[in-house]
Amino acid sequence: MPEPLVACPSCGLEVPEGKFCKLCGEPLTQSEREIEPDHEIVLDQDLGFSEEIQEIEPVSLPHFEVTIENMHYEAGAILMAHAELSVIDDELDKMIEKIKATRQALQLQQADKSVLTTRAEALRTEFEQTKNRRRELTSVKEKLVLEQILDALDKHEARLSKLEEISGTVDKEVYKEQRIEILQTIKDLRSNLKEAIKTGKSWSKGIKKTLKTLDKEMSRLDAKFKIGDVSRPKYETSRAKLERCIKVVKNGQKRLDELLRLADKR
Repeated sequence: MPEPLVACPSCGLEVPEGKFCKLCGEPLTQSEREIEPDHEIVLDQDLGFSEEIQEIEPVSLPHFEVTIENMHYEAGAILMAHAELSVIDDELDKMIEKIKATRQALQLQQADKSVLTTRAEALRTEFEQTKNRRRELTSVKEKLVLEQILDALDKHEARLSKLEEISGTVDKEVYKEQRIEILQTIKDLRSNLKEAIKTGKSWSKGIKKTLKTLDKEMSRLDAKFKIGDVSRPKYETSRAKLERCIKVVKNGQKRLDELLRLADKR
């Protein structure tokens, strides 16, 4: 019989019932936090960290032209949102330069005012659309489970270090209780990290497959253009779109590989 699942108030994912989330390591219920002895609450304040749970507010994830093999859409959208941001920023920089150049050209006496004005308006529209897309991407605050676990490990290892620093200034029983609790949390997180690494490596394979698919689509488009099945305007538009998709996916691959490298070191 499958274990009953509950929604983790920290990472928002469904996990088996228990005291702590099996994915991010945070407590699953507020009630457990409320029944902790007062001396533990005071100790947490002395250490300078808060155990409050911040629930993730649900947001609609942006739409992407490409989906990653082996990844759930939500995880893929989170990864791609951060990956596309660097592409967007480069595009905005280039648009600003084009707008400046167009304005300078309009100052020339021999300039074709009508053509340049139309170009400037088109650039302005494109610039606003790109800015709106950037706002949409930056609205994604969620993190991949792998990153959440790494952040949680950093947090609880820092707690352990701070506890050791004040070990001589607190009650021995309180110190022992806190140390056991922190070490167990770290142990659980490291166990969860192994599963997250396994999942992340599966995602990495999916990204490579997706890139191969995009490369094949690019080759197919080139072939259709060369034999005359696709007009030049459509070819150039489609190729630019594919190149952009590839760039975004490669950025996502770079970010995931970086997280996996950090995880392997833990």
